[in-house]
Amino acid sequence: MQDKHPFQLMIKPVGPVCNLQCDYCYYLEKTQLYKDRKTTTSAFGMSPEVLENCVREYIGSQDYEHILFTWQGGEPTMLQVDFFRKVVALQKKYAGGKRISNSIQTNGPLITEEWADFLANTNFLVGLSIDGPADLHDHYRSLASGKGSFGRIMDSVRLFHKYSVEFNTITTVNNRNSRMPLRVYHFLKDIGSTYM
Repeated sequence: MQDKHPFQLMIKPVGPVCNLQCDYCYYLEKTQLYKDRKTTTSAFGMSPEVLENCVREYIGSQDYEHILFTWQGGEPTMLQVDFFRKVVALQKKYAGGKRISNSIQTNGPLITEEWADFLANTNFLVGLSIDGPADLHDHYRSLASGKGSFGRIMDSVRLFHKYSVEFNTITTVNNRNSRMPLRVYHFLKDIGSTYM
């Protein structure tokens, strides 16, 4: 008999909405699919009704004692901390004795003290997107203004350390950083990444 494995649900609570304009992002072109509406959190943010149904049905569909929710984007932190406070409250409401864990993937610039405190106190595992030191990272990953996002991401890293937020790093390998793998590796180790 083969062991059963739980299915994993990756939830995109803001669809294609993002705060960065990364040159290699395949989501930027998705705005062309929605010419009839703006790509904003108010247009694409998950409604309270859909959120509650999603949490209840995902927990109810699992025959396992430990259930992992994975939150991705676009950029999920654009929905603000209160959205995720509601997530945690709904998970507690429908847990039925099961253990619930959360992970969230973020590009980093929107992390604040409030966010870091929340992530630490709710034991969210954070996947932080960062492509290496500033010159490598900023080449492709920019804010909507066109300015590089590295400085803001390093502010987030400092907040993660200050609040003891567990985080790992997600690096897009590209034609620049792929030429300097040891430099990228040592940089990621130096900022505290234990899983890359």
